[in-house]
Amino acid sequence: MNNKNISLLIIFICLTSLFVGIIMPKSNSSQEELETNDNISYNSIKSFGSPFKGSKIKAIKLEGIITDSEGSSFFKNTTSSSAVLEQIIKATKDTTVKAIVLRINSPGGTVAASQEIYQALIRARKKKPIVITMGDVAASGGYYIASAGNSIYANPGTLTGSIGVITSYLNFTDLFKKFGVEGVTIKSGKFKDIGSSTRPLTETERKILQALLDNSYKQFIGDVAKGRGVPYENISMIAEGLIYTGEQAHKIGLVDHLGDYSKALAHAQKLAKEKFPEIGKKYGNKDLPVEEEWKSSSVLESFISSSIGKNEKFEAFFPQKFISQSKFQPLWIVE
Repeated sequence: MNNKNISLLIIFICLTSLFVGIIMPKSNSSQEELETNDNISYNSIKSFGSPFKGSKIKAIKLEGIITDSEGSSFFKNTTSSSAVLEQIIKATKDTTVKAIVLRINSPGGTVAASQEIYQALIRARKKKPIVITMGDVAASGGYYIASAGNSIYANPGTLTGSIGVITSYLNFTDLFKKFGVEGVTIKSGKFKDIGSSTRPLTETERKILQALLDNSYKQFIGDVAKGRGVPYENISMIAEGLIYTGEQAHKIGLVDHLGDYSKALAHAQKLAKEKFPEIGKKYGNKDLPVEEEWKSSSVLESFISSSIGKNEKFEAFFPQKFISQSKFQPLWIVE
């Protein structure tokens, strides 16, 4: 089969999959049947074709750098802060969602993007329980967001904390002088080129930047203290940009429990039944279904995702960089 025929076959399969995904009929099972099925497990509830309509726990994943960027996913974005924010808002408004579990695996990101998600969780927890579960790392902006949860779970080896704000840049002044290169800047404001890499930073400019970061740091500590329900001074004493393991963080009160994703889900089940007694009576010892947001996808995207990396010609047709890639070039970051 020549390259042209292979390309045509791929296009045909993709279009067919897309068509099937659009016309795929919804389940005939009633909401009551789905909610009372003895054999149901959270693994069976995925937003594939038709989202589950009964009472449930919503699990959302925040992975990678936290930034307001939309990323460059060819079909949809599931990792940018704006996408996660949208998922949290939807889950908050959805009356069938009885608790939200947020899985965080992030080293941090921009201040504003972290604050937006934090505030969304603070609003959400007024209506339903929020349980945070940490992966490999949930530091800086990742911890900022985590502090908005009712309960935080971390693995003993999770890297977390890093409560602080930093900005940095390279200054090439001496290097430019060595090669006879001169930077030219035309500006209308005295401090418009603050942080320029072509000239030394003045003492006044250093104070301005330090005040900017100090203010962001104050906001960071204040929000963490509010989210955790502890005095500001308690957080400021253990902040200072220090990184902790999950075990260390548990000892100093930055996380509530040591445990993995499954334990966080079990805790969310408990909190949901306590928050909504009617659900507790209905389910008893049975678990509510768990809808994992990151497992939802269209037929077409599932087909493409499973094919990437397995077929060189297919990868050439749909390069992986178009499927999932985030961009990050911040100036101020929570780190």
